Amino acid sequence: MFCNIKSACLLGIDGFIVDVEIDLSKGIPVFNIVGLPDASIRESKERIKSAILNSGYDFPNCRIVINLSPADIKKEGPYFDLAMAVGILNRNYDFNEEYIKDSLFLGELSLDGKLKKIRGVLPIIIEAKNRKFKRVFLPLENIKEASYIDGIELYGIKNLIELIGFLTNKRKLNIYVKEKIDLKDEYKLDFSDIKGNYFVKRAVEIAAAGNHNLLMIGPPGSGKTMIAKRINTILPDMTEEEIIEVSKIYSATGLIDENIGIITKRPFRSPHHTITKTALIGGGNDARPGEVVLAHRGVLFLDELLEFDRKILETLRQPIEDKYVNISRVKINLKYPCNVLLIASMNPCPCGYFGDATKECKCSTSEVKRYLNKISGPLLDRFDLYVEVTSLNYDEFQKNEDVENSSQVKKRIEKARKIQMDRYKNENIFTNNEINSKDIDKHCCLNKESKNFIKSVFTKYKFSSRSYYKLLKTARTIADLEGEEKINVNHISEALSFRKAYFNYWG
Repeated sequence: MFCNIKSACLLGIDGFIVDVEIDLSKGIPVFNIVGLPDASIRESKERIKSAILNSGYDFPNCRIVINLSPADIKKEGPYFDLAMAVGILNRNYDFNEEYIKDSLFLGELSLDGKLKKIRGVLPIIIEAKNRKFKRVFLPLENIKEASYIDGIELYGIKNLIELIGFLTNKRKLNIYVKEKIDLKDEYKLDFSDIKGNYFVKRAVEIAAAGNHNLLMIGPPGSGKTMIAKRINTILPDMTEEEIIEVSKIYSATGLIDENIGIITKRPFRSPHHTITKTALIGGGNDARPGEVVLAHRGVLFLDELLEFDRKILETLRQPIEDKYVNISRVKINLKYPCNVLLIASMNPCPCGYFGDATKECKCSTSEVKRYLNKISGPLLDRFDLYVEVTSLNYDEFQKNEDVENSSQVKKRIEKARKIQMDRYKNENIFTNNEINSKDIDKHCCLNKESKNFIKSVFTKYKFSSRSYYKLLKTARTIADLEGEEKINVNHISEALSFRKAYFNYWG
């Protein structure tokens, strides 16, 4: 007897539909699984047999061959246990063909027949919906996560007995309805906690409004990390499309909280400077997404930038520019999105107090120069804004003043983002940082005075083409924050002021 049960697994961060072909025939009892299964799939033979027997069903005493098709792509994970068990039991039980057809079966079986949670359900459900499947049978623990996708029937299963009872019309199962996504975010931190450093706060606002990369330079304790941790509180709420996009990544890596089932806040990832290349970019045996991918649509904060290994930092150059990571394997090429807001902080010298008004720097000129040269010119060029963060004196720290909170700043940023969304609605880009160089003249309109000014700036500071475009994009964001359609000299001048720190240290 032959039957074909549909199941799925993960390929990177995407769902991948697999045909579980089961053949039961006469002969010496044997149980083989073919089709490039990994160790966890090969071991499923024992799990399935015990689950069937402990659930009170007869395990067929015959030759069993299971093929996972397509057979040229390696399958990983315990996703196929339920599908294989259904296919084996299909011989002895009168299953309702309607429920087998156009259905997807997912789940890991325990030895007593219970269904265990699996990772990556969200991308699998999305793929099943795109492939026009009518229903999916999956572990009850995964139902919260899966139910954020509409347009497909979802059945949460506790154990094998429950599913077989349903397939033989002896038991009823409820279809789970789509969960409503709550877009409201609540943060314990607030932008009003930041005192002084108004120039830095203005830079952060511009960075958040146009998704521009920001580098902060300053002595220890000046508040660089504090500022970075509050950037999320002023970023616009994620749209439903962005929520699904980010949740898909976190689902594939098994990082979603099963009680919430989805990611509603923009990611904030802050890897330690001892991180490896694989952990930062992604890769390894299972081509797992790295920190730069996990920060997609959110913030990637690199604290103590110059303490990172230089070779590891250089791997960020392509992902920051192209907004995606390519991970190549022998038979497959995986493409992960990584549209991040890159925020970095660093000390100006090994002791940290070069140029500080409160403490004396103990580093020699050569030591300072050697320290600053730990970051390459091409990587520095990936930043749009460079600002110096200064330490506050006692009077500034104790100053009682009315400081803007996160919601006030966020309103201005949302308004600027709305202008950008309307401007680029037909171009598949969302922020000014994503403008293609060929469209710069179209979206960054300059009058004669502005053109003459930026020409003089370009000549004086010997800008690279990338620096020139980044200056214009930043000016475009400043104009959007002010509600101006055209970029004037003041916008360009302010954008240039956020490169002063670069000229001071590397100019």
